[in-house]
Amino acid sequence: MIAGHLPSTVTFDVIERWRAEKQPHALLDVRERGEYALGQIPGGCPLPRGLIEIVLPRLVPWQDTPLVLYSNDEHRSGLAARTCLRLGYRNVSILEGGLRRWAEAGRTPLHGVSVTGKTFAERLSITGQVQQLTTEEVAGLDGDGGALIIDIRTAGEYLNGHVPGARNVPAGELVSSLFAAGLDHTARSAPIIVHCAGRTRSIIGAYLLERAGFGDVFALRNGTMAWMMSGRELETGPRPWIAPAADPAGVVRAAEFASSFVGDSHAARIDGPEVAAMAGRACYVIDVRSAEEYTAGHIAGALSCPAGQLANALEEQIAVRDALLVCYSNDETRARIGAGLLSRIGYHRVAWLAGGLDRWTGSVVAGGPNAYLDDLTFTGSDVRTIDRGGLAARLREGVGVVIDVRRSSEYALSHIPGSVWVPRGNLERRISAYASSGTGLVVVSDRELRSALAARTLLDLGYPDVAILQDGLNGWIASGGPAEDGLDGADVSLTEAKEEVELLARRARVLERDREDMIRYLDWEERLGTES
Repeated sequence: MIAGHLPSTVTFDVIERWRAEKQPHALLDVRERGEYALGQIPGGCPLPRGLIEIVLPRLVPWQDTPLVLYSNDEHRSGLAARTCLRLGYRNVSILEGGLRRWAEAGRTPLHGVSVTGKTFAERLSITGQVQQLTTEEVAGLDGDGGALIIDIRTAGEYLNGHVPGARNVPAGELVSSLFAAGLDHTARSAPIIVHCAGRTRSIIGAYLLERAGFGDVFALRNGTMAWMMSGRELETGPRPWIAPAADPAGVVRAAEFASSFVGDSHAARIDGPEVAAMAGRACYVIDVRSAEEYTAGHIAGALSCPAGQLANALEEQIAVRDALLVCYSNDETRARIGAGLLSRIGYHRVAWLAGGLDRWTGSVVAGGPNAYLDDLTFTGSDVRTIDRGGLAARLREGVGVVIDVRRSSEYALSHIPGSVWVPRGNLERRISAYASSGTGLVVVSDRELRSALAARTLLDLGYPDVAILQDGLNGWIASGGPAEDGLDGADVSLTEAKEEVELLARRARVLERDREDMIRYLDWEERLGTES
């Protein structure tokens, strides 16, 4: 199939055959992320249609890989498929009948995100491999002085609120940090309690410490959510893990644990030249170090997913589930732990890079892990721009409509007063509710990239009076333009907008989880361990 041709359709039987044969392919859900979270086809990867040009080359770098796109019916997936063809992907299809027909055949959609990794964690709990303590039991340890409480989330999450007295050691560095600090895992008698916001990361963190030989290790049941629901306050002041100089013997023990942990899995060792030779084939290279280490320098083309986030963040970055996954860190310790985890979670082709980045001889580049959204800038086109003064004048005069084409969660966090939310992925279907062909339209996104892509669509649809906001919403706010939060102007359910928020993204006040949301979310996580 070549660019310009109409996409073909495939039935789900074809996808099931590919899965049985372990044939690399990508099943892509092109609806909004919130829609995906409320019900999706197992094994699919979220790729909102409005982000295809930006995100797809990272999700699926190999243009010969079969892509199957789906939405509720065939409308959005058909439009998305044409975009993929224009980008140079040569084997693009849409799922016949979409999600509706798939469900009408008696199949049950999955709910939530990162279901595979969360299910792995819940099964560790059910099988008794991890012990948990309630908030009351942990609170009863106050003043004991011996218990070590560790918040294993990212530094940013930790600073937003943690269990009082908790130290911050991100889960990917947990075993190495405790060993390097000289803690004696055989003689220590006081309990170690690990926590995250909910369940997954704390359960996996406790599991790793148990496997490393530490005794009296517990996960805080339901994390900071349970702590808050019990009426207790979180601590927000910095109390980071302050380790002494690395204990050489502890560094050796950490490496020995990593070797044993990966040795019990089906993950394999792979050398640098072998990875380099995979160019053009389905192989994701995954940097399991911290985001800061990744930013300082990483293998060109590598994904950033710290080892502590593998269970609940990688699934949305790996669109080709049958690809080879190669983990790496500076040496091999964290990479082996990451590869061992991925193997246990259920990925069947996993390896770690021999010698790690320390011995890598290929290209190393710098840059942040989210550059695909944060750092891309508009490079110019024939779409008109309007500056802050021009837009402010239009708003005062009540002329035209301001269309915000970002995600609903981004809109809720901050938007221009009086604007309306029309996601770029569903622009064709929804724009007529807000504008006629003669309406003056100003398109807004965070910067100018998504605005320009949406504006081109509007011009093609027959809306001639279209402009994009110069420097985007970021520039508008930086120069003092008014902005507000909330969902006024957005035709989206509160439930869907809450599900739109990614794991580590900031939440608007209206999208914060209330008590009922927390209970529903934690109950869902816990049920995953008993569901097939």
